[in-house]
Amino acid sequence: MAMQITNQADYALRSMLYIARNGQNRLTPSNVIAEEMQISRIFLSRINSELVGAGLIKTRRGARGGIMLARSPAEISIYDIVTTIDGKINLIHCTEDPEACPLADTCPYLKFWKETEDLIISQLKSTSLQDMLDQAVSPA
Repeated sequence: MAMQITNQADYALRSMLYIARNGQNRLTPSNVIAEEMQISRIFLSRINSELVGAGLIKTRRGARGGIMLARSPAEISIYDIVTTIDGKINLIHCTEDPEACPLADTCPYLKFWKETEDLIISQLKSTSLQDMLDQAVSPA
């Protein structure tokens, strides 16, 4: 198994960035997001349900409906999005519960994996959707 986020989390990140580009208080139709981000509408609908449940986006149904951010892009971290979709970040099982491993007391890797995991989490938490917007290259 590779250490990577799921396609679902990747799509959630792309979708959230697209919504953020359109403005915090502007509704973006989900079919437009799906088409522009090349995501199945059904798959995007499932992702949106999880993002709504986490309070990251709001949706409105109907002809004038769509999706918008629930908070400003500066208040939404990449960590918020990834963990909403993929759950808690654990590089290896023993960082979550060291006592579950019979080798924890003598294992030289536990500290290394925990520190590495903490660095990744810190980076994800300290990077906001606004940071990603600021880094995005606008199409010509």
